[in-house]
Amino acid sequence: MPGLVSVKTPPDAPPLHISVPEILPGSSARPEQPPPPRTPTPKKPPSSSPSRSKPSPARSTKKPPPDSPNPNALLSDPSLDNPDLGPFLLKLARDTIASGEGPIKALDYAIRASNSFERVAIEKGEEPSLDLVMSLHVLGAIYCSLGRFEEAVPVLERAIKVPDFNKGMDHALAGFSGYMQLGDTYSMLGSS
Repeated sequence: MPGLVSVKTPPDAPPLHISVPEILPGSSARPEQPPPPRTPTPKKPPSSSPSRSKPSPARSTKKPPPDSPNPNALLSDPSLDNPDLGPFLLKLARDTIASGEGPIKALDYAIRASNSFERVAIEKGEEPSLDLVMSLHVLGAIYCSLGRFEEAVPVLERAIKVPDFNKGMDHALAGFSGYMQLGDTYSMLGSS
């Protein structure tokens, strides 16, 4: 196509020649067909071998889901003394929930985050922070998502005791959020 010139093409470069095969009328040459799309390999049909006709008892029983870690044992864990650990574990819990990895893993992170926030506050001789409240809210939400509403109630009751409404809007909002979440949890339990 005359007139199309690339800015990067040097003026002394030889012209590009494109050759297209000619198909004569009456010839049996067909234009090339694109290759068929690749599909996954079909699964093999199950074996009718008698050795595997019944599943073994060890494989047919499912492991029960792991119980949540003991919060009291975690509170005595000296590794929770690091003040940076609580925010890190809280972020891990949120990210785990958001990614859909599994609520049990998120539950472990949230319990450890709450214990870390509490332990650091005790160590510094301070009152628990709003970070603790947030981690307790996340912990309560995870318990609710697992259908373990009875375990969520004491966590959320602890969360509403921490905010001091005289300390400003953030504390008031945290308290309000806690009461709303606790009310929703009681509603799910059928208690009002």
